[in-house]
Amino acid sequence: MSYLRSPERQRQILSCARKVFAERGFHGANVSHICAEAGIGRGTLYLYFENKRAVLVAILEDLVSRVKALMARRHIPRIPREAAKALTRDQIVAFSEGRLAELLGVVFSDQQTLRIVLREAVGLDVDIDKILATMDATLISIVERDLIAARDELGLVRDGIDLHHVATMVVGGVEKLALAALRGDIASDLPALIRSVVQFHLYGTMKPQAEGGVA
Repeated sequence: MSYLRSPERQRQILSCARKVFAERGFHGANVSHICAEAGIGRGTLYLYFENKRAVLVAILEDLVSRVKALMARRHIPRIPREAAKALTRDQIVAFSEGRLAELLGVVFSDQQTLRIVLREAVGLDVDIDKILATMDATLISIVERDLIAARDELGLVRDGIDLHHVATMVVGGVEKLALAALRGDIASDLPALIRSVVQFHLYGTMKPQAEGGVA
């Protein structure tokens, strides 16, 4: 057996650890469970990680890296303002849903990751909370940057709104809905969740003036 460290082996251990943490919970899992799932000995795992907390930290840091990578490559398509004004409601909704789906696909790519981020990692210790806070802040920055571009470059967002507040509500609302889905309080339907969030944040809950007679 080779004892040389390899990126492939580390990815395998992290993948197996995600499954173990999601099924057993962080406190209910131990190194032996991870090793059994990965088909390796404890000595092999300890070549990569000091303990199960270090494994969890690596899972979360990998997520943060993926979110930051998305932020680095993401951009608003260059559309002249006049062309943006001609976009239909359905086109704007479809574009917004696609942007949100891309973002959520990085963080909540599967239920295992969802459980770890929203249930197992929260409140474990100060350092892990800092990693989660970094991820939240990056997610909020991505949404806020999209909103600023939609306002300043495309003219599709009205003035006078604190877009950081809006972005925070979008990310926080999605997290709460995802947590409710994990608990079984609502259906676990990501496309439906995305539709609800986009419809609310684009159009609110009040009917248009022509329908509701609002002055």
